Amino acid sequence: MNDLFSCKSSDAKANAQRNLQGRTHYVDDDTLRFHKSRVISARHTDGGLLFAIVTSDSLNFENTKRGFRYVIFDIFGCVIDRTTIEDAFRRSEQATKAMWDALNVIDAKAHTLAAIEKRRTRVLEELAALSDKVSKIEA
Repeated sequence: MNDLFSCKSSDAKANAQRNLQGRTHYVDDDTLRFHKSRVISARHTDGGLLFAIVTSDSLNFENTKRGFRYVIFDIFGCVIDRTTIEDAFRRSEQATKAMWDALNVIDAKAHTLAAIEKRRTRVLEELAALSDKVSKIEA
């Protein structure tokens, strides 16, 4: 996961899966199948710090109504912003425009640096807790 996002395929689903593999299950085949979703477009932005997709999703359990949503991920695979099911768009062009509007407000570098610090703190806390457990084991 030390890599920045990049174009890994001209196929939207393959591009999303290759970029997000090991970071999130959001676009794994099983997840897409369960939610009856299809990846319509996928792209990296902000020098590879962010990754954005537009999906076509089932809006009800019967899969009789569909809508388009965008999702924006950070370098760790965390969702920064996305369209809710209730606010799904009728056309992919609408979702894409809303995605770009959302991306234009995000300071990707500041977000990434803050996420790195948050991750660093959490890892150090986990290592300290593990070290404490190990030191309490009697030889």
